Amino acid sequence: MSIALSRKPLLSSTSDREDGRTAILLVEDDDADARLVTRSLTPYARRASVARATSLKEARAWLHRNACDVVLLDLSLPDSFGLETVTRLHADAPSLPLVVLTGYDDEDFALDILAHGAQDYLVKGQTDGPLMWRAVQHAMARKRLEEELRLSEERLQGIIGLAQDAILTTDANLNITLFNRAAESLFGYDADDILGRPLSLLIPERFRPDHDAHIADFSVSELQARVMTNRREVLGLTADGQEFPAEVSIAKLHHAHGLLFTAVIRDVSERKRVESELRRMATTDPLTGLNNRRRFLELAEVEMARLRRYGRAVSVLMLDIDRFKAINDTHGHAVGDHALVRLAEVCRDELRDTDHIGRLGGEEFAIILPETPLASAAEVAERLRQRLALAEVPIVPGDRGHGSLRMTVSIGVAMCGDEDSSIERALGRADRALYEAKAAGRNRIVVSDGYPGPAFASASGPISMAS
Repeated sequence: MSIALSRKPLLSSTSDREDGRTAILLVEDDDADARLVTRSLTPYARRASVARATSLKEARAWLHRNACDVVLLDLSLPDSFGLETVTRLHADAPSLPLVVLTGYDDEDFALDILAHGAQDYLVKGQTDGPLMWRAVQHAMARKRLEEELRLSEERLQGIIGLAQDAILTTDANLNITLFNRAAESLFGYDADDILGRPLSLLIPERFRPDHDAHIADFSVSELQARVMTNRREVLGLTADGQEFPAEVSIAKLHHAHGLLFTAVIRDVSERKRVESELRRMATTDPLTGLNNRRRFLELAEVEMARLRRYGRAVSVLMLDIDRFKAINDTHGHAVGDHALVRLAEVCRDELRDTDHIGRLGGEEFAIILPETPLASAAEVAERLRQRLALAEVPIVPGDRGHGSLRMTVSIGVAMCGDEDSSIERALGRADRALYEAKAAGRNRIVVSDGYPGPAFASASGPISMAS
């Protein structure tokens, strides 16, 4: 059986696909060489159909009208010669496997042919039927794999390009080889400018030695990846020198040229801001901005633990605004809120950064003074009392009245002891001292726990008004 050879397809592309035969286009202007190809493929007539074109122009026109599985391509055509023939046909049909037929037996030339888009080459006069058929089948298989790889890479590039997280890849020397659009937005570099440059550009300088050590450990470890949820946060560095908190997942890939590292980087600045705001809301009194009761007691217990471990002096104050109900009843709750806010402002100004103040409820406040013995705590309390007595609380237009008012406070002072099982016991003593101060006429301090000396006090009187 022989394979018929024609400048037209012997079978339509539909027929070829239905009977499973391989559709081959032979592009050869020499009749003798064309007959040799035909005879070589005769044993495979039931598995293949062959059509012939005698020029590149004719081949391109045929391919425009017909489907084809593989092209056997001569490089010496009337209208094209050499590598240009491969390049032009490959440009027209980039997904079509090309097997070059050449009389030029040179390895470097063969490699050039493959580099220009061909899948294989055969030397005329040195090719029998089985070799030609095998080359046809291998060309189709190789092209199919190339297309699958190309599509896979395109899909991957599409995913990487659309990803909201920054994705970058480095070589074994930690030079950047991939930088997606999200990475450009996050770090402020254009991909064209950053590719080939060291990864260290994206890391604050003080962390670079540790980072290099971590990468070295990861390189030799059995782990192939470390995900965000299992790793601590890191800091990234933008092109303009700004640092930002980030979570990073990293994976490594072994290949012929060494390791590749791929990192997925997520900016967590907004999440940390939200978390910080939620913590603030959960631990802060919304009116005064002071610690709320829960947070204050947590901080106080930390100081109690320090007291038990190191024996350092810790004192507590309990204070509230005198006749606060009268302020609300006379001037309205807005002025009462102004008074609470003013008290918080004065206390923040007078206290140290290491002191803790909290609003326990209503007009009642508590202060813990680390590293402060009882006598010093009494002095702090008296200073606060005097400052608060001078503080003016504005009565804004729309409130009941006008101008401003002054307020006074009563303060109870106590010292924490080793025998206190919790801060609550010391606060209880300070609270009892506070009520003694109120019973004694208000606008004064009372010190609990047998303070050595008379309690500080000042004359109290009605709430004064100032215009």
